[in-house]
This record gives sequence, C-alpha cells and structure tokens, in this order.
Amino acid sequence: MPSSEAPMPSPGSFTSRWMESLPLDAVPIGVALSQKGIYLQVNAAFLKMFGYEHESEVIGRPLLDTIEARQRDLVRLRNEERERTGSGPTEYETVGLRKDGSIFPELLYITVVPLAEGVGTLAFLTEIFERKQVETRLRESELLFRTYVEQSIDVIFTLDGKGTFTFVSPAWERHFGFPASEVLGRPFAPFVHPEDVEPCLQYLLRVLSTGHPETSPPYRVRHADGSWRRFVANGSAMAAPSRAPIFLGVAHDITEEHAAQEALRESEQQLHVIFETSEAGIIMVSPQGEIQFANRRMAELLGMTVLGLIGTPYTDHLHESEKRVGDARMRQIISGEVQSVSHDRRYLRPDGTDFWGHLSGRRLENPDGTLRALVGVITDITDRRLAEEQQRLLQAELHQAQKLESLGSLAGGVAHDMNNVLGAILGLASAHIEAQPPGSPTQKAFATIIKAAVRGGNMLKSLLSFARQSSSDLLALDLNAILREEVHLLERTTFAKVRLVLDLAPDLRPIQGDAGALTHGFMNLCVNAVDAMAENGTLTLRTRNSGPDWIEVQVEDTGQGMPKEVLERALDPFFTTKEVGKGTGLGLSIVYRTVKAHHGEMEIQSEPGRGTCVRIRFPACEAGPGTGKPPWVSETGSPLASLKVLLVDDDELIQSSVQAILELLGHQTTPALSGEEALALVNRGLRPDLIILDMNMPGLGGAGTLPLLRALMPRVPVLLATGRADQTAQDLVQAHPYVSMLAKPFGRRELQASLAPYVQ
Repeated sequence: MPSSEAPMPSPGSFTSRWMESLPLDAVPIGVALSQKGIYLQVNAAFLKMFGYEHESEVIGRPLLDTIEARQRDLVRLRNEERERTGSGPTEYETVGLRKDGSIFPELLYITVVPLAEGVGTLAFLTEIFERKQVETRLRESELLFRTYVEQSIDVIFTLDGKGTFTFVSPAWERHFGFPASEVLGRPFAPFVHPEDVEPCLQYLLRVLSTGHPETSPPYRVRHADGSWRRFVANGSAMAAPSRAPIFLGVAHDITEEHAAQEALRESEQQLHVIFETSEAGIIMVSPQGEIQFANRRMAELLGMTVLGLIGTPYTDHLHESEKRVGDARMRQIISGEVQSVSHDRRYLRPDGTDFWGHLSGRRLENPDGTLRALVGVITDITDRRLAEEQQRLLQAELHQAQKLESLGSLAGGVAHDMNNVLGAILGLASAHIEAQPPGSPTQKAFATIIKAAVRGGNMLKSLLSFARQSSSDLLALDLNAILREEVHLLERTTFAKVRLVLDLAPDLRPIQGDAGALTHGFMNLCVNAVDAMAENGTLTLRTRNSGPDWIEVQVEDTGQGMPKEVLERALDPFFTTKEVGKGTGLGLSIVYRTVKAHHGEMEIQSEPGRGTCVRIRFPACEAGPGTGKPPWVSETGSPLASLKVLLVDDDELIQSSVQAILELLGHQTTPALSGEEALALVNRGLRPDLIILDMNMPGLGGAGTLPLLRALMPRVPVLLATGRADQTAQDLVQAHPYVSMLAKPFGRRELQASLAPYVQ
C-alpha cells in the first residue's frame, strides 16, 4: 500500500491508480469493490470462492447476485446506509450464492472508501464453512453431554478441594429422594455414613493431588427415608483455568450388587454347612482325575482325613474289582461322551476294609463348555446290598411270575400235546430201529426220525425250562449256548416276522450264573425288541470278549426307539408304554436286577426312529468241567423179565407207541385212558407189577390219581410220566414212596432204563 506520507490522489484518479496498485490477486481471501450495489472490481480469490472463471462475469453486476435470496434485503440496506453515512468498518456473517446456485456461509469485513464519483464499499470475504461445522459439532457435543448428565442412571457430581458440591446431576434425586439443589454448596460429609467419611476424604485428596483417575472404596449415602445406599465412585481431577483443580466423579449404586454378594456368601456358608453335615460323601475330581474337594463324610467313608484325600487319584480308592470299570467310566465323563453316571461301586479303605457306595456323578462345566470338575455324591449302600442279597429268593419268584406271564400260555398249551406227539414218534422209531438190518435204508430212515424227534424234544425242553422254576445254583455258563436256545425256542413263533442276525464270538469266555434267570432275562429283551419292530425288522444278537475280565452281550433292534423321557424310566418297575393287558412293566426292571445279581452292568442306547441297543457286560470266569451229550440210540440190552404194566395215558398215540416198546421188551401191557379207568381196573382185581402214570390228563389227572392208587396198592412202583418237571410233580414224588419221574418224550432206551430196577 502507498506510504501514509504520500499526497492523497485526486478523486478522479483514485480508483484506477490506487486500486490497481494493490496486488489483490495475491491476497488469499476474497476482495470486492462496489458502489451503489454494483461490483467495480474483484480479485482471483473472490472469483474462485463464487465459482466464476473471469472477472468480466462479475464486474458491472449487482452485488446482490452473489448473496443468498433471504439475505439480499438486509445486505442492500446495510450497504446503502454505509455509503450514505460513511460509517466505519463493520463485520457480520451472511450467506453467499455461487454461480452454480450452491450456498455457503461467509464472513464480511466491510469499510467505506472514497471513489472518483463519491464513495464505495470495500469488502473482504472469508468462507467460514469449517468454522460453522466446528460450532455445530460443539453445540451437538454440549447437547449430548447435557443429555447424558440429565439422563444418566449414575450420579455425576463435582467437588472443590474442600469437598463441597459444585455440581450434582438430576440422578441424585432418583437415588436419594430429595432434589440435587439441596446439596449444592454443601460439603459431602453430612450425607455420607460417619464410618465412611474419612476414607472418602482421603480418596478425594489423593485424586486431586496426583491427578490420576481412581475408583473409590465402597461408601454409604443416606436416603431421604433414612436407609443407607451403597455406592462406589470413579473419579478424576479436572483442571480449570485460573483456579485449583476440581474433582469430577461418577457414582454407581452397588446396593443390590452388595446385597447379592452378601446373599452369595450366606448361601456359600449354608452350602458349606450342608456339605459338612451331609450323610452322603461329596467329592470334586479334577479333569486329571485327582480329588480337589471332599467333605467330612467322604473322608469318614474312606477312612482318611479330608487333607489326606485332597490330591489323591479317585481310582486309588476303588476296590481292585472296580478299578478298570471305574477308570473307563471316568474317561467317558471327562471326554464328554456321557454327562452323568449312576453306579454302585465298591470302595477300599487304607486298612483293607471295603464298603459299597452308590455313586451319582456329573460334569461341572465352565461357561465355554470345557470341563471344570467332576462332582460325585457317594452314599453308603452296604446294608442295602445285604438286604438285596437276602431278597434274592423273592426276586427269583418275581422272575418266575414274569416268565409265566410271557410264556405261560405257550408252555401250558403246547407242552402236553407236543410231548405226546414227540413221544409217540420217538417211541415207535426207537422200538423198531434195532429190528432193521444195520445200514439199511429203513434203519437210516428210523435214525433220521429219531434225530428229528430228539431235536423237537430239545426245543420243548428249552421252553419248559424257561417256564418252570429253575435251580438257583450258579454254574459256569456258555452264553452263546443260552442265546442259541432262545433262538430255537422263538424262531418258529416270535422271530417269524423279523430277520435274525447272530454274531456270536466263537471264543466267548464263560460266566458264572443262573441259567434260568439269564434265559428269562434274554427272553424279555428279545420279546421287547420284536414288539418294537414292524414286519421285516432286524434283531441282532451279538457276543464278544471285552478286555481280559469281561464279556459283552448286545441285543439290538431296528425298531421305533425310545424318546429321552421314556428311556429315563425304562428300568422303573411297572413302567410300560404297552396297552393295558399287553405287559406289566416288569420286563426291563427284572432284566436289570438279573444283571446286577450277576455283578454285571447294563446300558440302554435308544433314539426315536433309530432303534434300541441293550449292552450287558458280565464278569468272565474259568470254564467248568464239560458234560457229554446223552446217547439217544443205544445198543440192544439183555432180555428182561416180563412185567405186568398198567399204562395210564389219555393220548392214543402214546398208548400205541409205549405199548409197542413194552411188548418189544417182553412186558405185558394193560392200557387205561384216564385215572378213573385205571382205578376201576384195580378195583376189579387188576394187580400190575408197575404203573406208568401220565401227569397231565383230564379228570383226576396224575396228581389226583396217584394218591388213590397208592391207597389201593401201597408198594407198587409208579413211573410218573411228564414233560414238565415242575414243583407239583416233584412234590408228588417226594410225598409217595416207590414213585420216580419219567421225562417225556422218551424212547426205548429211557423206558428200558426206568424199568430196569423193577425187573426180577
């Protein structure tokens, strides 16, 4: 600009000479000279700001063309007033209008300058868009902070260095029941519990002196109703211009949290009392199998101290007979294969004594599903085990009742007739086979008939063995043989509608057990499996050796399966899903008891639509002494002396076949078709040397006839012929002298052996 000491140019030449001498295009802000509302000159920054290419687009145009429409009247009036009065420089904001029609905020600095034709206005223009944005964000931030403070659940407050409230948010009233205005300008101490004032004051001074944010210790503040609310504050020092720092705090109500923690501590104390006074042993086992926790009762059961138990492997306390199974079960639950276990286990104390305990255990998991520990509750069931052993006979009677329910009709209805039919066939064939030339076709035919009859007899004996009371003697048993007998028994009836698969281990080790009870148990499983399948289902019977000490039997079907709620109750006594009259609900319960009585384990796996698999494991034992098979065809014996035999049987086939054998053996036969007819013959003077009396006949039958015959002939030998050596037949043999059993069906050899003691 020209020096202030240079002479002022004349008005006529002022504009061209003075303005042209200014380097306006080098000025970074917009500059515009106007007179009476018309642009006279603009610089490059002005053109860029308003989007023009050349100053000719602006020079001579009204300055209002570059002002937003709503601002034009105000700008026009101000310019006219300024040129008329020659007033000093002014600054104000307005809205500029670009060539393309867009608008922007601008700041104007305007002053009056002399021109050749009077005065004009010189304007300096700055775009203030960014400043407006900052101002807008500041207002929004202030609004957001004010909203946060007013709506915050926590109490926001400030204190000066003396602990006097200088600001309190509205949340104060929501928490304490009286307005925040009542605490402003007052120290905090009267509102805080006396025991907490000193710790709070020390906390305040520490934050103000160090400037470090810090969380306060819990403190209590009085409510308007007189109660105390618990709080904890997060505070920091906030520097203020020209004055000491102030304390800014956010107080959070922890009353409910504190109450919950107190309730948790109380619950833990109660739980501790329950654990220590429980009559059940309670342990926690780590994923590595070591005992982490044990209550007093657990230590007593194992004969140790609690401290002595901690850190010891759980399986170290199992009896040797239980360690392998217990270790396998633990691996299953640790791996997550099963979630819980419920078993009877035998435990060993350091002094060598043992006890039986029922273990109920399950997984205790972390929130992410990983294993935290195994929790076990162990109850002493030694007395219960003794009671169960004492009730074994009663359970055997229950087995018998279930057997009679499942096969009573089959055994009772078929046994008598089948025995008679097979007896007639076997009797006639065995009577005539030895009369045939050795190796002749006829002898071979009779031999085939005898084998077929024997096979039928074996099947019938299996059925009758299942239906009658079995011996409780424990013997070395071949489970493969028992399963084959089941198959022979049911393959022509129950198994006819399904496909049977036998997968039996040829080297299966024997077990020690009660053949009758096991036969009954497997029969229940097979019948249940068949009932669960539609036509063309598949039933698989599988055996295998499981490790060095166990064998396993699997009964698997392709039936409808069981939902979880049914599976959980499958072993409950009297629980059944069958229709009324179709079952008692004792089958699986009896099977389970049978397995437990044989020191075995039973597991049922089933899902709807995927069938059922019952796995049973028994301890293996050493093989017992073998027994040979009885010979069914014997060599011709020496001729026997003749006997007068009274043959009492209601079946004409038996009459014919047995009479033929007796005559072949050289005996005389008097037939009678009923007990009543036999008594009539004796009353008329018949005195036989021996009586063959059928047990099952109409009328008096064998049981009613025998006492009457014995009264008439006290010393005449009686062979009681029956295919069912049940308790009734055994009682008759025991009650009357000179009475022995003759098992049906029988051939020549059996009959000859039975007659031999009475031949003179």
